[in-house]
Amino acid sequence: MRLTTVVCAALTLTAVVAGAEPRHVIVSARVNRSSLNVAADEDVTLAIDFGQPGAASVLVLDRDGYSVRTLALAQPVHGTASFLWNGRDDRGQLVADEAYAFRVEWRGDGAVDVYNPGEEAAPASAIDVGSYDRRTGTLTYTLPGPSRVHVQAGTAVPDPKTKKLVGPVMRTVVNREPRIGGAIAEHWNGYDESDTIFVADLDNFVVAIAASPLPENSVLTFGNRQRRFVDTLAARGGASFFHRHGHEGHHLGLRTEDDLSPVLKIEPLNATWSQTEHTWISNDAKRLRVRMTIVGPTASAFRRHPATLELFVDGRRVDQRRATTDVVEIPLDQRNAPQRISINWNSEWGPVAANTIQVRSVERSGTARSGK
Repeated sequence: MRLTTVVCAALTLTAVVAGAEPRHVIVSARVNRSSLNVAADEDVTLAIDFGQPGAASVLVLDRDGYSVRTLALAQPVHGTASFLWNGRDDRGQLVADEAYAFRVEWRGDGAVDVYNPGEEAAPASAIDVGSYDRRTGTLTYTLPGPSRVHVQAGTAVPDPKTKKLVGPVMRTVVNREPRIGGAIAEHWNGYDESDTIFVADLDNFVVAIAASPLPENSVLTFGNRQRRFVDTLAARGGASFFHRHGHEGHHLGLRTEDDLSPVLKIEPLNATWSQTEHTWISNDAKRLRVRMTIVGPTASAFRRHPATLELFVDGRRVDQRRATTDVVEIPLDQRNAPQRISINWNSEWGPVAANTIQVRSVERSGTARSGK
């Protein structure tokens, strides 16, 4: 299973005053809650301590640094000032479920001080899996603090040469989503991306979890069932307040459209579908030809990434190549038994599009029929 593990770094911020030695005018900032149920009309208060009089502008930023709400614009401040956010954007609509950060800009006597904790992208670290209960479909783990989480499930065995675990990702359980700190319980039915193979019952079943800390004073919103955050990207206006330079490492420095794993569809070209067996039947006992299609709101961005394909049969890697074509051939074992064909389309930037199908190869089949 492909998952890069790096040492987690703490978020460090420096306030700068123009024309003077660096010093903090924005002394501290704190929120009274870290999660917000927007459907229940909850709100959150950001309290800021200013070291000297001036005017402050306060924005709520989405995960990519785009402003969704202006809480204050050149508002006079001195000492402690509080700003209320009710989980709505500048148009009065409930924001999509995500993690939001605050940006504070103070100006006074020709000086400027900025608090923008989301500016610096934070690397990820591996998180230990607590347990997976197949009866309740509950995956547990513990986060050291509010984090952006990536959870993948599949099978893996040690490579005899490198000793590293190698195997297919069969399900992206959590796709770079924000979570609060502490004990976490994810609900997953145990099936792969196609919802036909129960991954948790396979030999060498593994789960990999990576988490990167969210910016200081982030607020996680939930309860909006009307729209997903990924569906709002095209409607954003203005420029990002995060001055990043694109890809900086495994999932590091990526905007949403580059960070999320899209859906991979696998279409066999020399096999027919057996509804009774829920299996593809191939008349070619030696190879399976398939067409791969990347779909979803992040598909177009994902296809621009440098990438490799990994092809697996029953969890064993049979080929690895550059992703230069949508049609590939996969060698089959010449036996009349179902085989798991897994494909991982791996972006070198981090996301993985994955799916698995079952195939049974026979010389001649009278039970299979065309269709899906």
